[in-house]
Order: sequence, then C-alpha cells, then structure tokens
Amino acid sequence: MTPILHSEHTLDPQLSPVSTGVDEVKATVGLLSSEILSAPLLLSLIHIEELIDDNVSVLIQRGLGNEQNISDYHFTEFGADIMEDIYPIIALSNIVLKYEPLSLEETALLKNKQIVFSTAPSEYFSKEMVQFLHEKKITAIGLNLMNIDNSQIQNTVYKLVSSIIFSGNIKSVIQLNPLLLKSVYCYNGDICNKIIAENAGVPWKNIVDLCWNWN
Repeated sequence: MTPILHSEHTLDPQLSPVSTGVDEVKATVGLLSSEILSAPLLLSLIHIEELIDDNVSVLIQRGLGNEQNISDYHFTEFGADIMEDIYPIIALSNIVLKYEPLSLEETALLKNKQIVFSTAPSEYFSKEMVQFLHEKKITAIGLNLMNIDNSQIQNTVYKLVSSIIFSGNIKSVIQLNPLLLKSVYCYNGDICNKIIAENAGVPWKNIVDLCWNWN
C-alpha cells in the first residue's frame, strides 16, 4: 500500500523517517512507556510485525512491556527498535502512542503536526500545555474519550493508526470514523473538547466545523 500524502496535514512534518536500508519507510510510530500499573500495550506484537511488514518503523521505549512480561528483546524479534530515551522516539515519530497523558516536558518535545494517541483527562491540561499543542499544530486523540474496553484497545488503535498512515490525511480518516469524531480533543492545534477548553481557559472549536467545509 502506498500512502497518498496531502499537503494539508501530511505524515512528514519536519521529520526524517528511519531507514531500514531496504525500502523507504512510510512513517514511524513511537510507543512510550507508562507509569500506570497494568497499562495495556497499545499495539500487540502481531500489530507491530504487520506495521514493519508494511514499511512502517516502530520505536519502543525500553521497558514498555515489563507489565506484560514482554522483554525488549522480544519486541526486536518482531521488528521494533528499542530506545532508552523519549527524546529520539518523539523526534523521529510521526505518530506517538502512550497509555498515559503526555507530560509537559514530552508535550514540549513534540514536532509540528505530529499525531498523538494518549489518555486525556480533562483536568490535566494547563494553559501552557494547550499552548504547546496550538503552536505546534498537534492533532491529539484521547484514548479514554473512545469509551472502549481495554480488551478492544489494541485492535482499535492499530486500525486507526494504519488508516492514518496509509491515507496520508488524518482529516479524511476523521470524517469516516465516528470514534475519532468523539475522541479527537485537539485538531491541528485547535482544542475541540469543550471541557478541556474550559479547564485550560482557551477557545473551543467544533471538530465537525474543522473537518468539513460547509461553504
């Protein structure tokens, strides 16, 4: 599958894809570890292998699978690369995944127009954090806003991540996916969740108005 990248919101925002030395990498997905006990893995080993087979690079923060008794070496057997620090993972990734809210430090490290999947408790967002999201035109999806069981989370995240990568345009994926319509809380830097906007003291914009041109 070859992605069709659109200029409005592509998957290559000032980022250099990791090269496998064989085929050009279509995108890079980075998974950050969580301090939440019993946090589920957002992608299974099979999902990681399928992404690798489709020329998508997968970067794993060391220790990600400790709670599931999955060693770092086991991830590498399925094609992922292990990294110690968050800095190169965020710097190299088009899509960042974490089963926990990103810290202010992690948010500050984000690159322009990156896509983030994380939990998003409304009380967590400060005005400073929201300002970082706005300045960098981040699109962010709240895993908790999907209202799905943890047993469904891996397949759901895999399908959404794959759709975004291989469409090359997140707007079209949002338009076709009701789950994203209710879980995208920041689109291209604009906060589109009323409660998060109110708590952070920033304007709220409707995701429907942002993703459809009614004129």
